[in-house]
Amino acid sequence: MNHYQIVKEEIDARDPKQFLHHTPEDEYDPEIKRIVELLPTATSIDKLAVVINEVFVNMFSAEEVFSINNCYPIALKIWNKINNG
Repeated sequence: MNHYQIVKEEIDARDPKQFLHHTPEDEYDPEIKRIVELLPTATSIDKLAVVINEVFVNMFSAEEVFSINNCYPIALKIWNKINNG
């Protein structure tokens, strides 16, 4: 599974803005693409959580939904799938 598919699977599973039940399946694609572009800068789970947080806060201006605490479980799952195959 490539990085885009891994990130998409986890972001869509979390559906942080509860969009997917009434919008197209590609609703989070711009955010997912940006996270994938920034993956090389995420050298730890904590840094990946920050990347996810920053991407979603910049795109949606909804910091409470995308707090680091809320982004960490997504980052952990992505990190494990990418690094442990």
